[in-house]
Amino acid sequence: MKSKLSSTFNKLRIIMVAALTVFCVSCDKTETTDTTGFILHYLGITDIGPSMSYTLKAPAYKGSTPYDFTITKITLDNESFSNNDNFVINSETGEITVQNTDEMKPGLYNISVGCYSNGKFFDFKDAVQVNMLLAVPEGVSVEPAEVLVKMEDENWWEASAKVITDAEKHVSIIKYEFAEDESREYRKYFTIENGIITFNPDQKDNIVPGEKYVLSLKLTTKAGEHLYPDAVTFKVISKPYNLQYKPKEVKVEKNTAHESQLPTIQGSEGMNYSIKSISPEATGFTIDEKTGKISIAENSLSTIGAIYNINVMVSNEYGSAEFPEAYTVTVVDFINPIDPTTFSYVVPETYEEMEYTIPVAGGLIGDEVIYNFADNNSEAIKEQIEKGRMSIDIESGKIFIAKKNTLAPGDYTVSVKASNVKSEVTTSFTLTIKANPNKFTFYYGNNLGLSPAENYANQYEVDYDGTFSELKALNLTPTTTLNGKNAKWELVVKKVLGGKDQLLETTINENTGTIDFSNAKLQSADVCVGMLVVKATVGDGPLAYSVTAPVFVRSSKKASKNLIKYTPFVIQMNPKTGGRSAIPTTVASDNLIMDFRTNFNFFEVNTTTANGIQPSTAGSIMNDLWVNFYKTTGANSGNVNTGAKKPMSSLDTSNGFDNTKNLDMTLGYFDQTDRSIVINPDMWKSATGEYANGVLIPQVAVSTDGSVPDKTRIIPIAIWFDENFE
Repeated sequence: MKSKLSSTFNKLRIIMVAALTVFCVSCDKTETTDTTGFILHYLGITDIGPSMSYTLKAPAYKGSTPYDFTITKITLDNESFSNNDNFVINSETGEITVQNTDEMKPGLYNISVGCYSNGKFFDFKDAVQVNMLLAVPEGVSVEPAEVLVKMEDENWWEASAKVITDAEKHVSIIKYEFAEDESREYRKYFTIENGIITFNPDQKDNIVPGEKYVLSLKLTTKAGEHLYPDAVTFKVISKPYNLQYKPKEVKVEKNTAHESQLPTIQGSEGMNYSIKSISPEATGFTIDEKTGKISIAENSLSTIGAIYNINVMVSNEYGSAEFPEAYTVTVVDFINPIDPTTFSYVVPETYEEMEYTIPVAGGLIGDEVIYNFADNNSEAIKEQIEKGRMSIDIESGKIFIAKKNTLAPGDYTVSVKASNVKSEVTTSFTLTIKANPNKFTFYYGNNLGLSPAENYANQYEVDYDGTFSELKALNLTPTTTLNGKNAKWELVVKKVLGGKDQLLETTINENTGTIDFSNAKLQSADVCVGMLVVKATVGDGPLAYSVTAPVFVRSSKKASKNLIKYTPFVIQMNPKTGGRSAIPTTVASDNLIMDFRTNFNFFEVNTTTANGIQPSTAGSIMNDLWVNFYKTTGANSGNVNTGAKKPMSSLDTSNGFDNTKNLDMTLGYFDQTDRSIVINPDMWKSATGEYANGVLIPQVAVSTDGSVPDKTRIIPIAIWFDENFE
């Protein structure tokens, strides 16, 4: 498997795919793909059931507008799939429709997508993933199917529903999850445990009054995974909340008519607006009872300097609320029209993937101006606006560009409309996005014959001869694209196996990035993996650009090396899709048995922390993984044992749960037939749905006589999780 350069942009937790040149390092600032910078990304895995149709949203992109979309390949569980109009792509937009699903087999469908951008064809492998599930078993229901949530109630977030099974149908559900659906990102606001569905109390502030939240479930039985579409609806009901007019305070010319902007409000539908009172009392003021727009009739405002405060009442079927001084009107002698020659923007120097504020230039002539983006902006700019990456303040005219913007280096024209009661003018400016001059990549390669070197984790193997002489002779110099730029290099050694410093006293030349192992040592003379992380930074200030990469060293006695050998020994794994390692090239005994032990360390790929996290680390993803295993399998009566190997054992039959018969419910395991390592899909994620991104270095027990392994323990591999690995 090959890695892609991950970045702050990657942390949006979307499936991102990039064509051509890729590098196995993680980046703080950006993602390197190809020389044009073109990136295409669809959202994550979508769960779908038989007889259902579904349209996946058009992809977002960075770079020139893509066109001529086509499906280049489809696989089902990594085997070629013949597409009989089951997956149809819109050649103009990239939207993919899933249809004719009645006869489709359950499993994970990977769809590769090709398109043109700026005259060049790109092919994105496994750009889209669709998980076809079984139909929901007969006799399964959710009670109640609709949950009415009254936000006025104390602890409203404790409202819940429960999955019910008909005892006569003998359905046994062993795992409950929410179905993956790109259109329902709000599912993270909810939790499901033992069939009980309720709000996530840590996310309750994100719940919007008046909204309906429809949830589909993925239920696992011994027959497989089943989709229960639209299983439950949480209908959040409330009286009106948070009425806001923008602008809230306005000036109106004497004796002229006036209309407010439409207000925003939260609460259940069916709003009715009325003017509660006006201070001081006045006539000629009305409000649209359905929209809330306030109107003032001509010749109603005759006193210059008068200030009118309007109190608004809003009602729906769940209650009423009064909003004092919701709108304020000041009467003035004259409103200046907008002089188009004075309307322009002050555009700062802008670089890719950075946030900016672009203000209106001083000296604008015109009163009570409202600003909006014009309709004639390019598709590239419109996409940024629609995705919330570019916005405008209607009162000040300031334009905000978010750091998550996907504008590739190049020139863009931005058009803005300014209007008041007397005039409307439009101005345009050129937004030039520059490439970050400090961008670079690096890698250290490997001595295992893995090619191309930049596509594999930096990994080196040394033999132990009693003195670690091979380790001490190791001297690694990075291959870079610095091209004369100066970088500052640093490293941190990760503490593996009970807090011991594997590769202790390894140093790095802060000017060249050369790693010196002359004083380094490993704490185990047998098969052992050490890990360190290197960070290189070019530049200072907002354009400073950092690249971070792990480096691994495996040391082993020659006898142990001939016992078992994985190449590569750093197994790159996408936590969403899971996968299987290469079969080890050296297996000394037909009776060799391997199993994970109880020492699990998980490391973030950074230079800020040396210690790993373990299943016993409260609040960590490792703890969440162990908790989820015990809760969903019922092993040990659901009581969590963070010191146990059971969640990753292929041999354990204890605690009332036989792992050997339920390997697909473990986090991962050794396949005893060929000693490959299997990581099960969609397991490695936190309680809040965040996927694992980091390195697991586990201890492994081995036996050569066919017995259950225990006493002989080694560390032969590291498993590197990253959502952007293919």
